[in-house]
Amino acid sequence: MKTLKAEEVNGKKYLDIEDARGRVGAFIDDVYNARRIHSAIGCMAPTAFEKALRQANEPETVLT
Repeated sequence: MKTLKAEEVNGKKYLDIEDARGRVGAFIDDVYNARRIHSAIGCMAPTAFEKALRQANEPETVLT
């Protein structure tokens, strides 16, 4: 987790373990999974990839 260390943890001081858990968790949710692209999933952010996957697997609705 080089990205986590470089972008969130390095040089920061946390009040206690709960503060660290909350801030690291927020970083993972808000930055790492929502905005950072990942080459293993087609250079998409994980949340965008999951949304596209859900949409691709939804049954098509036929309007009559």
